[in-house]
Amino acid sequence: TINGWINNRYCDGIIAVAGAARQNLIDTGVDPNKITVLLNGVKSVTELSGPEKSAARKQFGVYDGQKVISIVARLNPVKGHEYFIRAAKKVLDRGIQAKFIIAGTGEMLGRLRQLSLELGVDSNVVFAGFLEDVAPLLNITDIQVNASFGTEATSLSLLEGMSLGIPAVVSDFGGNPGVITPEKNGIIVPQRDADALADALIGLLENEQLMSALKNGAKEIYHEKFTAEVMSRKIESFYFKLLEKGGHQ
Repeated sequence: TINGWINNRYCDGIIAVAGAARQNLIDTGVDPNKITVLLNGVKSVTELSGPEKSAARKQFGVYDGQKVISIVARLNPVKGHEYFIRAAKKVLDRGIQAKFIIAGTGEMLGRLRQLSLELGVDSNVVFAGFLEDVAPLLNITDIQVNASFGTEATSLSLLEGMSLGIPAVVSDFGGNPGVITPEKNGIIVPQRDADALADALIGLLENEQLMSALKNGAKEIYHEKFTAEVMSRKIESFYFKLLEKGGHQ
């Protein structure tokens, strides 16, 4: 393609923020040797005090004893909210006390509200809309979900959640497998599979030992790979290596 030709002709090096993004560039004709994968990094989310967390739970309508499963993504079909809501049905039918919170806006809002009504889970599904600050939601989240099956590089929301020690259940799409390591900081499930998503959530919610291990793993992997400082050092190293090569020939 034209983009591939331009990148090959004028770029000395290209940063891809996920393995999937690297493949997308290769598919346009970019020389693989010019591409370096540098995963995103984010600033850690501030942990709230006990009273602040209680206020956040009240803000989102979470009752005492309810677990919180959240998804932060625009309400677009490829973000998989439909599977999130269908999974909620199965989790709730299991007898687990939980609130499923959806943060984001988009064209699917009406359809998703209707689906939650049809499945009879509307009282346990919260449409929080666009959140200027996701910290209060993340601070009360027990498990974070990413159910994307389209347009997903590296989810910054997942990284922010990891900084607080939040395990994640994610689809096997895009950059998700580059962020989540099975049995270390979360679980990877097939995309567009509500049953698999539900089973993973149930497995976590009913296994406190596994939850505890994944919480610790989430924080450890965040500090090893995904802080803003780590990302800055990697980008700096990338540029120095380009300069050592003498730039564009």
